[in-house]
Amino acid sequence: MKKLPLAIAVSAAILSSNVMAEASPVEFNGYMRAGTGLGTESGKNPSFEKFKLGRLGNENDLYGEFGFRKEVYNEDGVSFLLDSMIASGVTGNNGWEDGDFNIAQFNVQAKGLFADKEIVLWAGKRYYQRHDIHITDFYYWNTSGTGGGIENIQMGPGRLSVALLQDDGGQFAGNYDDKGDKKYDESVTAYTADIRYAGMPLWSGAELEVGFNYSYANEKNNQTLVADDGMMGTAIITQGFEGGFNKTVLQAGSGSYGAQMVQYGSGAWYDRSGDNNDATGFRIINWGVASFGDSIEFGHQVMFASGSDVGGTDTDDTSYNLVVRPMYKWNQHMRTIVELGAFAETINNVDAGGSKFTIAQAWSAGNSFWARPEIRIFSSYITDNEGTALNGADNEISVGIQAEAWW
Repeated sequence: MKKLPLAIAVSAAILSSNVMAEASPVEFNGYMRAGTGLGTESGKNPSFEKFKLGRLGNENDLYGEFGFRKEVYNEDGVSFLLDSMIASGVTGNNGWEDGDFNIAQFNVQAKGLFADKEIVLWAGKRYYQRHDIHITDFYYWNTSGTGGGIENIQMGPGRLSVALLQDDGGQFAGNYDDKGDKKYDESVTAYTADIRYAGMPLWSGAELEVGFNYSYANEKNNQTLVADDGMMGTAIITQGFEGGFNKTVLQAGSGSYGAQMVQYGSGAWYDRSGDNNDATGFRIINWGVASFGDSIEFGHQVMFASGSDVGGTDTDDTSYNLVVRPMYKWNQHMRTIVELGAFAETINNVDAGGSKFTIAQAWSAGNSFWARPEIRIFSSYITDNEGTALNGADNEISVGIQAEAWW
């Protein structure tokens, strides 16, 4: 009985807010990929180093994101937006599968509260200003998590954004697993400070974005932290032109951020084990999409990275890769896509490398490089220089079908 007045009060508040303010309908958005395939060595379609070799014909999971956004208040130029998303990933091997569902986003964004009406005040869990390369699914700058901040503050020619996000980790607490390896099972409370300044014009069609990240831990009572804090700097030059764009990315880091440079890290999941206290590193990335006439589009990624003292070893490490994805559009909905990729690396005195060639026939909702949904029938030839990933083989041929969509 005591719950009834509360329920009535909540209902009344919701109804009154709907009457007071014109709010938008619920927006449904998301992403999915799913498919199946056969592999000569792995049985099913393999997935081998897609960040480095490209994702086309090199994914073997079912992944989905289901997002719901609603502007719950809009009055006198002030709006409050509720943004939510559930994500789930499974193997896709059976018709019924138990999988984990993750609350990927759940936040409130308020706009119009300040004199500069473009400023956004936000708090909650959020995909925060992510930077990625689609053809490899490589997120090279992604500090998403739970936190809060203020963004789009006009300062000079660009806009400033400042955020603080939680990024907990683990450290060694004297426990070992069955193999005698250290278990990093002592929780460490840590945070990432994120500062970005974007939209600075350079020359015709070009602009610059720069950012700084600082990862630090807040030790508990009677806790001694073993990992040093780390810093990461990022600069992105974007050149737009008719039919496409090109981005050049420069990043450098210390501590675990230094290790992430050669390990294809994103700036999140900072290693708190202490193994990378002395690590430093940098990377240079160039990627983009260009059109050549009405029928051909071309995407690419090239990266070189260097690091030292990664994993506590007194070594110099290197990692580099190249991926190209040309496509020929037969008509508005049918295209032929080719993707070639290669990588090589030496990290902690361990060499690795491989290559991939994929050809796909695809049908899509439009003829743009970015047109989705898309259904693809593909065949891939993948090599592993070390012969450790493809069920012990050094090469594999696979065929399959996949769908990908965003909306």
